Amino acid sequence: MADPHIKSDLDNLDKLTVILYRSALTAAAGIMSILAWEIDVGTTALVIAAILATTTVHIYDKRFRWLILGSALFAVVWLLIDLWSPLALGAALFSFSALAIKEYFCFQLKPLLLTPLALAGYWFCMVFGQTQISIAFSMTGAILLAVAAFSKWRMPMHYDIGDKSKYQI
Repeated sequence: MADPHIKSDLDNLDKLTVILYRSALTAAAGIMSILAWEIDVGTTALVIAAILATTTVHIYDKRFRWLILGSALFAVVWLLIDLWSPLALGAALFSFSALAIKEYFCFQLKPLLLTPLALAGYWFCMVFGQTQISIAFSMTGAILLAVAAFSKWRMPMHYDIGDKSKYQI
């Protein structure tokens, strides 16, 4: 995560990654709002958004960065294998849950802590055929991700990057 009080010089790649990350977070909110009705298209779209978000997120600690990215990579591979797509969806939802927790530490917005519960609740209800309840969790997850995305778009770009010298490779 970045330090907002440090203003690093941003090159074009830095700006691109910040825009892509914020766009993927925004897309995830929109996808969650339709996922309960369009599960196949929504799963593919959410996996794409997850890989985009996790490859462009700025987190200093490589262990957390690789955990989040690893989940999205697993989602991509599992979706391509096409054995049981709900597992790919679950991995993508895990990625966005972790990103929501990361954003909680940035903004200290307590409702963001509910994002993993909403996304996990959606997944379990969807897997066990509880359609009406899954819709409620899907909408809750969409709203929470939209709050995170809206908060990200309001902040200056350099907040996402922070101190470039602190990133672990």
